[in-house]
Amino acid sequence: MSVIAIIPARSGSKSVPNKNIRVLGDIPLLGWVVKAASKSNLIDKIIFSSDSDEYFRIAKSFNDKLIFHKRSTELSEDVASEFVLLNVLENFKEFFDDNSIIVMLQATTPFISTHNIDACISKLLKNNNANTCITVKQVSEFPEWMITQDINDNKICKMSSEESIRQNIKTRWIPNGGAYAVRKSFLEQNKLLIDKNSLLIHEMSKIQSLDIDEEEDFELCKAIVKSETISPE
Repeated sequence: MSVIAIIPARSGSKSVPNKNIRVLGDIPLLGWVVKAASKSNLIDKIIFSSDSDEYFRIAKSFNDKLIFHKRSTELSEDVASEFVLLNVLENFKEFFDDNSIIVMLQATTPFISTHNIDACISKLLKNNNANTCITVKQVSEFPEWMITQDINDNKICKMSSEESIRQNIKTRWIPNGGAYAVRKSFLEQNKLLIDKNSLLIHEMSKIQSLDIDEEEDFELCKAIVKSETISPE
């Protein structure tokens, strides 16, 4: 059985141009996740998937054993991650067997640690009844407290619930975009990354879970690094 990490990092980000190679804490953003994955004792190989030879050269400067998956034009667009992973499986059949576990790691969640990655893999290895384990963060914006407009009068608003005690609200989590560990057999058969009916989670802190989608997210991460709250693995 093999455990293969796949790091997707295309060059065509529109919200934050070239965000995967923007410098954060003196290293390009993608360097954070490459460094964390490279220290894992559970990952056998790391495949870096991109449309950019430059991105690969930068990534390889942090681990010269990285394997490059050059994306086609179609896969270089904003497509579902499953399509990229399935293409990697097709192109690197020799690395996988029927029991392989695939771990997708995203550069846009830079503060994920080797511990987080390994914990996600370990939970899936120990539970044969689950097909997926993902990293999550606990939700603090509760649906019960959310406010919507009245459909009959847009000047009036409504709160979803009368529940006012936080302790009485059910704990919820949301994927933080860090790590997705999935069994190869499930991914191939269902063309899905997450098995919604058989899911394990590994909770990360709010800071570790910061995900860069917009420019202000990047500025927040820069401030955290500057404060020395977090540094690269």
